[in-house]
Amino acid sequence: MTSILAAEGITVEREPSGVLGRCHERLSGLHAQETVDAALKAAFARARSDYGWQDGPDLGERALTLRKGNWTVTSGLLGEPISGLPVPVIMSLTCVDGDDTPTAPTATTTPSAPALTPAPASS
Repeated sequence: MTSILAAEGITVEREPSGVLGRCHERLSGLHAQETVDAALKAAFARARSDYGWQDGPDLGERALTLRKGNWTVTSGLLGEPISGLPVPVIMSLTCVDGDDTPTAPTATTTPSAPALTPAPASS
């Protein structure tokens, strides 16, 4: 997803975090708010057409979701621009896997940021 976003002009940092049986990665960066929604929609369309991602669960009109294998990627849309300043772009990738070494569904060349502490799993 990092390279797909880059192709649409969104540069993000990768923050992986994993625990046995569950993995999570967060991609975050800044983008011009006037074009962020269009760039995210184009990135999701590119992921579907060029990389085999499928539509994910419907989380409402302000959320984009895709699935590939055991991975789900989610990102929110901004809506109307307010101030003209760059806005945060946050994309969450989660997987459910029995392997103790989580791997992203596509290779990235972005250096890893410090790992995040995962939230406790709900019962």
